[in-house]
Amino acid sequence: MKKLKKILLINWLYFSKELIEVGDINFLTGKNGAGKSTVIDALQIVLLGETNARNFNQAANEKSQRTLEGYLRADMDDNSPYSRRGKDFSTYIVCEFQDEMEGSSFVTGVTFDCRSDGSYRDTFFIYTGTLPENCFIEQGEAMETSALRRFLKQNYARAEFYDTQKEYRRNMLAKWNVHNEQVLRMMKKAVSFRPIVDIQKFITENICDIPDKPNIELMQQNIRDYKRHELLAQRQQEKLDALQQISRLYQEMNQAIDRCQIQKFLVRWAEKEAAQTEIDQRELERTECKENLANVNEQLEELERQIEQKETRRSELELACRQSNVFQEEERLLNTEKALRDEQKKLEQGLQNLEVEIKREARHLQRFCGEIQELEPEELLIPVQEAANTVQKAYAVFTGDEKGLFARPVELFETGQQAAAELSDAVRSAAHKTEDRIVELKKQADQKSAVLANLRRNIKDYPHGLLLFKDRLEKDLADKTGHAVPVYILADVLEMADERWRGAVEGYLNNQKYYLLVEPGRYQDALNIYDRLKQEAECRAVGLVDIGKLREKETLRPLPGSLAEKVETENKLARSYVDYLLGRVICCDTAEQLRCYKTAITAEGMLYQGYVARALRKGWMEDAFIGRRAVQLRIDHLEKELACLQEELRHWQPLQKQLTGLKEPLFTQRFVRIDVAQKQEDYQRVQTIIKEIAEVKNQLSQLNLFWLDEQRRIIEQLKEEILAFNKEKDAKNVQKGKLEDRIHQLEYEILPEKYQRYEAIEDVLSEEFTKEYRETIGVPRYRQELVRLKKADVIRKNFGDSLAQSTKAMDGAQKKLLAARREYAERFKPCAFQIEVMDNTEYEEERRTLQESELPRYKEKIRAARESAMEQFQNDFLAKLKSSIDQVQDQVHNLNKALRQAQFGTDKYQFRVGPNPDYLDYYNMITADELMEGESGLFALPFQQKYGPLIEKLFSQITMADDTQLNVRKQSELQENIVRYTDFRTYLKFDLETTDQNGSKQLLSQTLNMKSGGETQTPFYIAVLASFAQLYRVNDATRFGNTVRLVVFDEAFNKMDSDRITESVLLLRKMGLQAIICTPPDKVSDIMPIADRTLLVDKSGYRMHIIPFGKEMQNEGSTGDPESSAG
Repeated sequence: MKKLKKILLINWLYFSKELIEVGDINFLTGKNGAGKSTVIDALQIVLLGETNARNFNQAANEKSQRTLEGYLRADMDDNSPYSRRGKDFSTYIVCEFQDEMEGSSFVTGVTFDCRSDGSYRDTFFIYTGTLPENCFIEQGEAMETSALRRFLKQNYARAEFYDTQKEYRRNMLAKWNVHNEQVLRMMKKAVSFRPIVDIQKFITENICDIPDKPNIELMQQNIRDYKRHELLAQRQQEKLDALQQISRLYQEMNQAIDRCQIQKFLVRWAEKEAAQTEIDQRELERTECKENLANVNEQLEELERQIEQKETRRSELELACRQSNVFQEEERLLNTEKALRDEQKKLEQGLQNLEVEIKREARHLQRFCGEIQELEPEELLIPVQEAANTVQKAYAVFTGDEKGLFARPVELFETGQQAAAELSDAVRSAAHKTEDRIVELKKQADQKSAVLANLRRNIKDYPHGLLLFKDRLEKDLADKTGHAVPVYILADVLEMADERWRGAVEGYLNNQKYYLLVEPGRYQDALNIYDRLKQEAECRAVGLVDIGKLREKETLRPLPGSLAEKVETENKLARSYVDYLLGRVICCDTAEQLRCYKTAITAEGMLYQGYVARALRKGWMEDAFIGRRAVQLRIDHLEKELACLQEELRHWQPLQKQLTGLKEPLFTQRFVRIDVAQKQEDYQRVQTIIKEIAEVKNQLSQLNLFWLDEQRRIIEQLKEEILAFNKEKDAKNVQKGKLEDRIHQLEYEILPEKYQRYEAIEDVLSEEFTKEYRETIGVPRYRQELVRLKKADVIRKNFGDSLAQSTKAMDGAQKKLLAARREYAERFKPCAFQIEVMDNTEYEEERRTLQESELPRYKEKIRAARESAMEQFQNDFLAKLKSSIDQVQDQVHNLNKALRQAQFGTDKYQFRVGPNPDYLDYYNMITADELMEGESGLFALPFQQKYGPLIEKLFSQITMADDTQLNVRKQSELQENIVRYTDFRTYLKFDLETTDQNGSKQLLSQTLNMKSGGETQTPFYIAVLASFAQLYRVNDATRFGNTVRLVVFDEAFNKMDSDRITESVLLLRKMGLQAIICTPPDKVSDIMPIADRTLLVDKSGYRMHIIPFGKEMQNEGSTGDPESSAG
C-alpha cells in the first residue's frame, strides 16, 4: 500500500514552516481557532488538486469567509503583525507518500509565488523521491517556482510541473494507482461531513460510480421526425376533413340555391299573371267610366235648360214688384227702421261699455277700501281709512245691478269723483311715508349686518376713524423713536370683574372708553402728532389721555365699593385712568341709597351726580365694548336688534305693496264733466229712437201688401226650384269631375304603371331565368301549382312567404361555406384559393389530391420514422439504462461483499438497491427479459401490447415534435424530464440496512429522523469507509491493489460516544485504511489511546505550531496532556 508520511507547510497563514510526520491513524486536535482546519484546508489543495476556496473549512464553519488570499497573505485578522501583504514570498504545501510494496517514495505538492502587488501564481508538481532536508528553503526564504524547477531537475530524476489542475489530478491519481476521480469526490464528502438527510442521494452520489447517461439526441431527433410526420399527417387529415366539410357545404348551398330559384320563379311568374289580370281589370274600368261620363253630360245639358227657364220667370216677377208704389214705400220705411236700429245699437253699446267699466271701478274701490278698513288703526293709516269710508258710501250707488245708470243726476258722479280724489291723495301720502320707513329700516339692518360681520371676525365696531387714527399714531411714533410704541384703546385693555355692572360701566364711560393710552414718556410726541393730524375728519373726535399729568395731579385711590372695583385690567395705564374716572362713583343696590353719596350709580343705570339724578341712555349701556366678552355680547345684542328690524320690515313691506297697488281713479273731473255728460245725452237719444221706430212700424202696418206678398211667394218658389236644379247640377258636375279624373288617372297613371310593372316582371324573368329554364322547369312547375292552388295570388303568397325563409337559408348556407373556406385559408397558410367564388373547383381538386396521394404518403413516412425511433429507443436508451442499472447493482453487490467482512461492534451493514415504486412500470419495461430476447425485441407484439402506451408516454415526456415551438416554461419542463428519465437513479431506490446481533433489521431511511447524532454519524462512516475500501481496492493483494489508502475526516466523531469512536477506528484498521481525523479536544481521551499519532495544533498569538504525541511517547510514560499543552 501507499501511505502518506509527511506534510510540509511553508508560509501558510500563521505557519511559517511546519513539517508534520503522520502514521496510520492520526489524531489532529486543538482548541477551536487553533488552526486544525487551516491544516485540513491546506491538505485538501494538494489531495484534491483544487485551489477553490469553496472547499475551505466547510466542516468547521459552513459560513466561513476564509479565502486562499487570506491564507497566503496571513491577514485574515487586520491586527496580525506577521501579515505578508505587500511582500514577495512563496508558499508551499507538500505531501510525501511511501510505496511499501515497491520500497519507493514520491512527493506531490503546490507552490504559490506571491507578489507585493497582490498577484500570485500557483504551480502543482510531482516528483519521485522524498522531501529534501532543506524543505525548499534557501538562504532563509522559500524557493520561487523557477528556483524549484532548477532544484528538482538537479536533484531528482523524475519531476513534473503542471499547467492545469486537471492534468495534475490525473497524474496524482496515477501515482496513487487509483484511476477514478470518484475518490476525490468521496474525499470532499468525508472532509466536509454533513448529516445524512437523503439516503438515496447519499448512496448514488458517494457510493456508486455513476455511469454516463444515455445520449438520446439521435433518438429525440427520430422521435421528433416521427412526431413531425405524425403532426403533418394529422394536419393533412385535418385539411382533408376541412375540404370534405367545404364540399358538403357547397352541395348544401347549391340545393338551397335551386330551391330558392324555383320559388323565386313561381313568385315572379305569379306576379306576372297577377299583373296581367290587373291590367285587364283597369281597361274594363276605363271603358265603363267613359260610358258613364257621356250620360252625365246629357243630364247636365237638360238641367241647364230648366234653370234658364226658371231664372227668366223669376226676373220678370221681381221687375214687376219693384215698379209698384207699395213696394217702393215699404222699402223706404224699412230702410228708415234699419238706420234707427243701427244708431240705437251703437249708442246702447257705448252706454253699456262705460257702465260696465264704472261698476268694475266701484267694486275694485269697495274691495280696496274694505281691506284698508280691516287693518289695525295706525297714525299713518287714519287718513286713508277715513277717505276709504267716504269712498265706500259714495260708490255704493254704482255697485248695484239696476239699469239706467246714466239716467241718474250728475251730482252722484261728482260726489264719487271727489271721494276718490281724497282717497288717492291719502294713499299716496301714506305710501311715501311707508316707503321712507322701509328704506330707513333697511339702512339700519344693513349697518347692523355689516357690524355683525366684523364682530364675527373679532373686529369691534369702534367709532369711525378710531382704529385708523390709532394705527397712524403707532406708525408715526415708531418712525420718530425708531422702535414700536404701543397705543391702547381703553376698552381693549379692560375686563369686567362683575358682569352685573357691565351696563353701568359701559353707559357711564360712554365715549371715554374709546380714549387712547400711551406711555407717559411718549405722550408729548403723541400730542404733537395728534395736533398735526387734527384737521383730518377721522381724527377730530379722538381722546388722548395724559396719564403722566393725571398721576402727578390726582390722588388715585378708589373709594371702597366704587365702580372702579367692577373693572379689572393688567394695563397700569388703564388702571390709573379707570381709578380716576370710576374710583369716586359708588355702587348702590337701590335708588334710595344714591343720595347718601356725592356720586353714585345703580346697576340698572340710575346716576346721581352734582345733586342731579338721571338715567343713563339705554343704548350707551347696551353697547358692549369692554373686555373679551364684549364682542359676543355685542353680537347677541345686535342679532336681537337685527331680528326686530327684520320683523318690522315684514310688517311694513306688505302694507307698502298694498298701498302702491291702488291705480289712478276712473272718476276724474274731466270724466264727470265730459264723458258722463255725453253718456247722459246718449241715453236721452236712445229713448227718442225707440219712439221713432214705433212710428215707422205703425206706418208699415197701414200699407196694402196682398198682391205684393203673392208675387213674392211665387218668386221664392222659383228660387227654391232653381236652387234644387243647381244642387243637382253641382252633384252631376262633381260626378263628371270624378269620372274625368278617374279616366285621366287610369290612362296616364295606373295603366302605364301596370304595363311598366308587367314589362319589368317580364324583364326580370328574362334576366334571372333562361328560356330553357322557363320552358322546361319553371312554367311546367307553375302549371302544376296553379292546378293545385287554383289562383296566381295564392301561388305568389304561398311561395313568397317561403322565399324569404329559403333566401335566408341560402344566405346562411353561403355564409357557412365562405366561413369554412376562410377558416381553411387562415388555418392552412399559405393558401391562394379564392374564397368568394361560386364554384368549388380548387377545393375539390385539393381534396382529391390529399385523399388519393399525399395522406397515404405521410402515413408511410410515419411508419418508417416510428420504427427508427423505436430502434433507437431500444438500443440507445433502454439498453443503456438497463446496463447502468446492472452496473450499479453490481457495484452495490461488490460493496456489500466488503461490508460482510467489516462488522461495526455487534452491527452489520448492507446496502440495498431495488426498483423505485413510483417508476415501477418503467423499471419493469427497462429490465424486461423480452426486450433483449429474439429478433423482434421492442417490436414484438406481446411487448407492444404490454408496454406500448408506456413507451408513448415516455416519448411525450422526453421530446416534442418541434422544440422551437416551446415557450420558456415548457422548455424548462422538457429539460427536467430529460434529466429525470435518462438518469438510471430515477428507477432505483437505495437504502442502508443494519442487522444487530439478534438478527433484527432496520433501514436507515426509516430511522434516520429518530436516531441520535452519533447513531446518524455511524452509517455515514460505514458508507464512506466501505466506498473508500472499494475505490482503493483494499482486498486486492496484487499490484492492482497497491493504492493510497488515505481518508481525511474534519470535525470527526463529534457526536459519537467512546464505544462508537473505538469501533470506527478499529474498522479503519480492519479495512487497512490510513486516516487523518480532526476532532475537538473533548475527544482526546477517546481517540488518543487508539491512535498511532496525535498531532496537537498550538496557536500562540499569531503563530501556529504542530506538537506531535506518538504512541511511543505515551508508552514511555509521558504525562503530557495535549489540551493542557495547547494552553
